[in-house]
Amino acid sequence: MTRSQLKRALGAEEKSARRAAIVRAAEALLHRDPAATFSVDALARRAGLAKGTVYLYFHTREEVLLALHERQLHTLFDALARALERPRADARSVVRAGLRHHGGHPEFYPLAGRCRTMLDTNIGADAALAFHLGLAQRLATLGARVDKLYPALRPGEGAALLVNSYALIIGLWQQADIPAVLHKAMQRPDLKVFRMDFETQLERALLDLWEAAERRGGRNRP
Repeated sequence: MTRSQLKRALGAEEKSARRAAIVRAAEALLHRDPAATFSVDALARRAGLAKGTVYLYFHTREEVLLALHERQLHTLFDALARALERPRADARSVVRAGLRHHGGHPEFYPLAGRCRTMLDTNIGADAALAFHLGLAQRLATLGARVDKLYPALRPGEGAALLVNSYALIIGLWQQADIPAVLHKAMQRPDLKVFRMDFETQLERALLDLWEAAERRGGRNRP
């Protein structure tokens, strides 16, 4: 490797490390502040960088949060991929692998629920497109594993099942996340229908979704 090539490589590694540090800082702050009210100043301090340096890598605070959510999704996909590769994988084992992952990352739910609003407001087109392209590629790969597990599914239905699961998670979270102004009112008997045990309801709903696919597609048993 020439000196100029080495310099470029080191420069790329440094940039990657700084970008990763900013995303890790956002994760740490989000763990303490799920509403993500922290500022770019706080983000920079947590990452040990100047505020201006953060803007070299992300145009807005929301782009940092989107990058964090993308990383969370990929770690979720890793957990699902491991579950799908087990010899006796089925709908229940895959769903529960995903729920165990979420249990260790409680900030996933509020951030997932907030992502659509962020995409529509304060995230540039390039960042939004890169986010979706990266996820589309991973969904295609992981979806193919679901298709393999249930060989009677049509090509692409495995990826659609994953997308539908994500939509279900967001929808249930938004329903369960009662606005602060209604917290006291939710104790009224006539509003009981809106109170839910989110974790229990989510598991039931995801199992219903995946077991329906399992019945429709059959299982590729060894």
